[in-house]
Amino acid sequence: MAKPDTKDERPISPTGRKLTVLEQPVVINRMIIGLALFCALLFLADLAHIRHGKFAVEDLIGFYGFYGFAAFAFIIFATKALRAVIGRDEDYYGDRVVDAEDYPPTELELKEFSDD
Repeated sequence: MAKPDTKDERPISPTGRKLTVLEQPVVINRMIIGLALFCALLFLADLAHIRHGKFAVEDLIGFYGFYGFAAFAFIIFATKALRAVIGRDEDYYGDRVVDAEDYPPTELELKEFSDD
């Protein structure tokens, strides 16, 4: 069994320990820099590519990168607007929701936890 590494003394599996390395600020900064460099290389590769688009706008340098970003941003903002239109309140189902039922205490298998 793995040695406990967290404040609450829960053991972390070997796979989990490898994944927690990705949460370190140094690693996150390296991933962001790597992604930015990769995007810059793709943009430079677009300069060397000969385009034969059906529309004149497709021949602009970096068009597909900007178009993809704009489409992604549109989806994000559209979901926010759609949530306002079709979203429901937290208590929409009221008393009909399953969580509102009272369960017998003997069937709940409650466990006591402490912060000691």
